[in-house]
Amino acid sequence: MARTKTILMLAAPLAAGAAIAAARSRAARKPDESGRRHVVTVFKPLSELESQQLPGSLREIADGVEITLRAAPAGRGTEIAVRIPEGSSTTPGEVRRALRETRSLIEVGDVLLPAGPPTTKPTLTNRPLQKATQHGREGGLL
Repeated sequence: MARTKTILMLAAPLAAGAAIAAARSRAARKPDESGRRHVVTVFKPLSELESQQLPGSLREIADGVEITLRAAPAGRGTEIAVRIPEGSSTTPGEVRRALRETRSLIEVGDVLLPAGPPTTKPTLTNRPLQKATQHGREGGLL
C-alpha cells in the first residue's frame, strides 16, 4: 500500500508535466487559419436562407468575415461557409461558436448549451470542467 502511494505521488506530477508539454507543442504547431474555410450544413433549403438574414452570432461577426451560402449535395439543405480574411480581428474560435449557434437556431429554434457543472461553488476540482464548458464550443468538429 505504501509503495503504491509513493509511486502515485511520483507519477502524478510527471503525467501533468507531460500533458502540459504536449499541449504547448500542439499550440506551437498549430497552422495559420486565416485562409481556412469553416463549413456547416443546415437542413433548410437555400431559398429560405437567402430570403432572410442569418440569425444569431453569425450576424454579429458578419462584418469581419466572408460568408457564402450554397446548396448542399443531394438536396440535403444548405452549406454555410465562413472564411476569415487576412487582417480580420475575428478568431477561428468565434467563427466555430457562431456557426454552431446559427445551425442550432436555424434547425431547432434555440441555442442548445451543455449543462453547467453540478455545483455553483468554484472549487479546485471543478475548475477544469468549468473551463471546458466555457470554451467547448470553439473547437472540435462542426
